[in-house]
Amino acid sequence: MQQYFVQGKLNIDERFVFNKEQAHHIKNVLRMKQGSQVRVVDACEQPYLTAIEFADDQVAGLVLEALPLNASRVKTTLIMGLIKGDKWDYLLQKACECGAYEIQPMISSRCVVKAKEEKADKKLMRWNKIALEACEQCKRAHQTPVLASADFDQVLGVQADLKLIAYEDADLKACNLAAVFKEHPDISSIAVMIGPEGGFSLEEVAKAEAFGFVRVSLGTAIFRAETAALFALNAISYHYDLSGEVK
Repeated sequence: MQQYFVQGKLNIDERFVFNKEQAHHIKNVLRMKQGSQVRVVDACEQPYLTAIEFADDQVAGLVLEALPLNASRVKTTLIMGLIKGDKWDYLLQKACECGAYEIQPMISSRCVVKAKEEKADKKLMRWNKIALEACEQCKRAHQTPVLASADFDQVLGVQADLKLIAYEDADLKACNLAAVFKEHPDISSIAVMIGPEGGFSLEEVAKAEAFGFVRVSLGTAIFRAETAALFALNAISYHYDLSGEVK
């Protein structure tokens, strides 16, 4: 079932109007008919079953019933070193699907990609459109925001109950990801920092630890940057949302 995000709070038996882009998608792409049903999420992140209605040049929706929430127990901020080209777009899409609550692009010392200020606003709009479409596709009630790019030092002060930095040279036993999760059973937020193609320097890891980040290993394999991010997000989701050990 197709999902759309709409502005404002909805109520059952209430009618609302889809925006022009959504109306075009409903009429001309999906070619829906009168009474077709879609899933709509309002500004309060409440999903509703909605019936399509065509009136004049507008496409409206009639709210039929509230649908169950599917929110993750833990809000995860992905702090991600900028990576090249299509890999970044792919990462944004899949990170939303894997449960990232928000995505913070980061410029660290080994980033090959450098943010250009003259194109920053345009890029950010495109990144957020990718994230929006991914959240709609996977039926998430939360619309994952992609924040403006920030330097490594600027993201160190992020607020979270648990802050992780993935480091490929971290000792697997001493920096075991599963063990860290078990030590933090009752948390509501996590920030996980993943480096770009070249990873992090040891100096960056040490600086992050000084700001409360915990150095973790993602296993014996050396992942590509985008794979490491998705691995970490899925590990968080599994442990806190799916594991039988969750209280």
